[in-house]
Amino acid sequence: MSASDGYVLGMSKIVDHGPNSSRWNLVFVGDGYRSTELNQYRADVNAIVQQFRATPPFDNLFCGINVHRIDVVSTQSGADDPLDAPDSPAGTPTTANTYFDATFAGTGPGGVKYDRLLVIDAALALSVSNSVANRNQVICVVNSSKYGGSGGAVATCSTNTQSREIAIHEMGHTAFGLADEYGYGAGSPPGEPTQPNVTRDTNRTTNKWRALILATTPMPSSCSPASECMASTCVVPSSPGAAGVVGTFEGAAYTACNIYRPTTSCYMRDFSPFCPVCSGIIRTVLAVYLPPETVSLTTPSISFTGVPAGMGGVGVTTYRAIVWETVSCRPLTFAVTAGPTGGFGLPSGSSVTVTSDSALPITSARLWISYTSTNPGDVASGSVTVRCNETGQRWTIPLMASTISRPKAAVTLVLDRSGSMGDDAGDGRTKVQKLREAAGAFVDVMRAGDGIGLVRFDDTAKRLLEVEDAATGAGTAQSIIAGADLDPGGATSIGDGVLEGSAMLADAHPVPAYDVKAMVVLTDGQWNRPPDLASISGSITANTYAVGLGLPSNISAAALTTLCQGHNGYLLMTGELTASQSMRLSKYFLQILAGVTNANIISDPRGTVTRGSEQRIPFWVTSADYGMDLIVLSPYPRSIDFQLETPDGTRIDPATIGNVKYTVGNTVAYYRCALPVLPADANGSHAGQWNAVLTLGRLPRLPSGEQGRDPFGKIGVPYEFVAHSYSALTFDAHVMQQSFDLGATAELDATLLEYEAPPGAGYRVWAEIELPDQSINSIALKLGSDGRHQAKYKLPIPGAYSVRIRARGENLDGEAFEREKTLSAVTIRGGDKEPTGGQERSRVDRLLDHLADGDGIDDKGADRLKELGFDVRRLLQSLRRAEHPWSEH
Repeated sequence: MSASDGYVLGMSKIVDHGPNSSRWNLVFVGDGYRSTELNQYRADVNAIVQQFRATPPFDNLFCGINVHRIDVVSTQSGADDPLDAPDSPAGTPTTANTYFDATFAGTGPGGVKYDRLLVIDAALALSVSNSVANRNQVICVVNSSKYGGSGGAVATCSTNTQSREIAIHEMGHTAFGLADEYGYGAGSPPGEPTQPNVTRDTNRTTNKWRALILATTPMPSSCSPASECMASTCVVPSSPGAAGVVGTFEGAAYTACNIYRPTTSCYMRDFSPFCPVCSGIIRTVLAVYLPPETVSLTTPSISFTGVPAGMGGVGVTTYRAIVWETVSCRPLTFAVTAGPTGGFGLPSGSSVTVTSDSALPITSARLWISYTSTNPGDVASGSVTVRCNETGQRWTIPLMASTISRPKAAVTLVLDRSGSMGDDAGDGRTKVQKLREAAGAFVDVMRAGDGIGLVRFDDTAKRLLEVEDAATGAGTAQSIIAGADLDPGGATSIGDGVLEGSAMLADAHPVPAYDVKAMVVLTDGQWNRPPDLASISGSITANTYAVGLGLPSNISAAALTTLCQGHNGYLLMTGELTASQSMRLSKYFLQILAGVTNANIISDPRGTVTRGSEQRIPFWVTSADYGMDLIVLSPYPRSIDFQLETPDGTRIDPATIGNVKYTVGNTVAYYRCALPVLPADANGSHAGQWNAVLTLGRLPRLPSGEQGRDPFGKIGVPYEFVAHSYSALTFDAHVMQQSFDLGATAELDATLLEYEAPPGAGYRVWAEIELPDQSINSIALKLGSDGRHQAKYKLPIPGAYSVRIRARGENLDGEAFEREKTLSAVTIRGGDKEPTGGQERSRVDRLLDHLADGDGIDDKGADRLKELGFDVRRLLQSLRRAEHPWSEH
């Protein structure tokens, strides 16, 4: 029943708009909350703050207000409820031992008790709130579901939902000196009331709020019914004042007659919106606490330079925003008054309204301008005029645009053909067979105008195909990939291959020049012939990607990762391939191709098509996407009937006429689409949920002696589906490593932008990490102040980690989207001390590492060896001495 029934836990500033000395400070304390109920107290305070902020005129004044919460613990929950007021319901009185002694049925005006009047030890509450410097208003939230509250030095309210309105109403009394505007109660003193919102004066020229009264509004504006006030001297007007119009309406300050309020209703009467008079008083009080209002244009001109011409004759629509930085408590509306001229558009409408963000000192307003590309070399210019309705400021912004040809990329594939490429890749096929499949799919999916070159390496490097337009060179490239030039044999001079690939790109000068030059290095081993990768890094100018085919312990993973990280690329590790992952290498090659050509990966699931089944693979396309490649990888692509289903249900097949082309190769089939795909159905064939629909078609030709066998009856045809988009909704991700030894940390980083700005808050970014032991961890990437999503992940066991970084949610237009990118992290025992002498690790070494890592001998096998008298550790040492008799152990 007093301060001995609890304690003060601490204070938090839950809304911070600046120093307390320059802001209006609202302080919350709580009563009747036990220590286990503090989370509920905090939620109750937040609910009141949200309602307070949403209530006019506070919604336009909130940036001048700080909010503080003092956590107070009580011995018991609730409040005293003696049920002894004239209007109290029947029941059993209750008591609660609380810090501020909250009690219902307090005494109001005229000494009358009211059941809903909730009072506390106000002096104690003010003493506790002294911990907040420059406090202006204190509200005590009482943990009771009964409706109630009060004003005074400290306003109170219960946790009843309607009681939140009491808190705001009572604040009107305590903080702003407003009177109650209802007519029942003990009555007000004679004479003119001191409060600014009630009066006895109905004279149009002397009334307190005369500046707000229209000449056509009758004075008085209405009188109370005779049943409420027999002694009224109010002269009933012939036409009463309309609801909401400021005038003089009889009945206020607990008196039914001869005292007047400004409008028919108000928060100070019946929780309706504050009337103009009360709102004006509140604004006057809080005006001195508001930060100065500023509006600054940060984009004096808008330039759409270098917009690509698009795909299939369909222009690319791009958006740029006119941006203002604002500091204002009130909403500001920026509206177009002229333009835009010159063929530019307003994709999101001709105006935008922004309100202050309580979490940020500056709020940005964006008005979007659009431009659709035409023919390469075309230029456009125009202007748009915008006005801020509230401040009267006006701006005329020049607009410029140019259309260019689609940026072209030249790619050199630097391919390992050393002797170990003849080994089994893990799925029953040799590594060189996997290489041929992946490189072939890469060439098949390349765009006309992009360049392809081929380099092989073993002991030395050799150019097989100088960079040539994929439109004319794809056939030659495929013949080389399938031919004897890649037959395994020799050692592993990765460095020589990288140098030759880089030199080939430097020699590639078509007309016009390639905009992007990239190199993709595939190897299954460690370099064992000079030069080493570290020594040549400085001479490489192309974007460099690498794919390690096999286990990290057998590959120069650390050196390749460092090389790629320093040249705008990354390393992907396949690990040992299995039957379920037999197309992983091809998928990695296609992901690299997407990165080189500035495409985004929407999704890449895998599955199996069986006889009589239909596989429906959903993926989401947005209005920000202007093109897409939809790819099926399979050992038998011609045996899969591959169709697309648009968001409105229309089926697209290889014979469909529109902005779409279907291509099928040895291991790949794909649709290349410009959006919208069907010009006659533009809305139904662009943004929304699409489906790739796969069924089993005709059987492939089987080897001699197997024609009578149906390989699809039980097993089916495996596939990997990959959806790439060309889009203004861009996603990129990286995995960075400084160390490659056990326990190293991988730094994950991702960015997501829509038309050069973050796509709102309706999305999440996370990573799915497959460890070398095939277990999977998921971690969230947190958004930092720099707009990047980041996380760190410790790499506890040796091997290759597949890091699939994903984003999913809704864009600025509320359209569903998804993006992803797969990357690799690696750890190797002693990975930070990788040999640099050029001595390749032997197959016995690799076997011994495999055994030493515990991957080759299970517990049962180890027990059996022990029974036979073998010390496994000494056995491994002996085998190493036999392999390297010249080395020291």
